Amino acid sequence: MFKRVIILGVLSLVLIALVLLKTHTAAPVNNPSKKSNDSSEYTTVEYKISKIEGNQYYGKSNDETEIIFSSQSIVSDDEIQVDDEVICYFEKGNLGKGIVKVEKK
Repeated sequence: MFKRVIILGVLSLVLIALVLLKTHTAAPVNNPSKKSNDSSEYTTVEYKISKIEGNQYYGKSNDETEIIFSSQSIVSDDEIQVDDEVICYFEKGNLGKGIVKVEKK
């Protein structure tokens, strides 16, 4: 009887290990390519430029959220002026990381 309980316990542990291993490997990996310019990889927010000081741009969105970014983030060739609208791209699901790029609308 004692032998059967030990065998049952060992088989239960093996079954649990297999289930956990299968669950762990079945999880999808979300690894978007950083080289792609596909906008579906990013969260976008539109801002209206309110002030420019040197290479610092100040903007405000429709919901009054403000942003400051440098000219290094701008990828479009168009010159951005005060009152221009721009689109800021952020890594999807991680707005706090910072701006990925900025384009003139």
